[in-house]
Amino acid sequence: MPVPLAISAIAFIIFTALLWLGHIGEAAYCFLVAAAALLGLVLHGFGRLQELDLKNLRLVLREIEQTKKELFVREEKLKAIAVPLAQIIALTGASEGRLGSRESWGVKREWYKKKLQSLISALELSSAESAETQKYTEKYAEIDRIFGQREALQTTDPDYKEIIARVETLSAELLEMMKTDLTK
Repeated sequence: MPVPLAISAIAFIIFTALLWLGHIGEAAYCFLVAAAALLGLVLHGFGRLQELDLKNLRLVLREIEQTKKELFVREEKLKAIAVPLAQIIALTGASEGRLGSRESWGVKREWYKKKLQSLISALELSSAESAETQKYTEKYAEIDRIFGQREALQTTDPDYKEIIARVETLSAELLEMMKTDLTK
């Protein structure tokens, strides 16, 4: 008779004696006998479960603790990323096309740059990834440089046609950049 089945039989005899002596009730007896029988069958059927390797168990527990620490660090990093990203999205939705003065444009651009830098730092992006992330703000900065200190471009400005041509070129470049990003 295999060892797991022998252990189950011995447990059955002990539980029966305890029931007969009145030390356990019928419900407890049924539960204990069923558990012993199930344990004996499982251990008999699965040889791998018969071996208890505490040395490797400690190693696995250490690895689990290390993984928990890594997950906590990643969770904190995600929290650091979420705030600036949420702020950028909120500002974009709330202010696009609503802020009209030249001063508000400049402040908004600087605010975007700062939040974008926070996001890049939190993500620990490489220099190539950072450049990819900032390419749109750089194009808009170019448009700002073209307009200079003007509040608005007017048809009576002497350099009106030149500025319109440069802005249209930059707009076409922005459109192509967005189309390229859509295919990635």
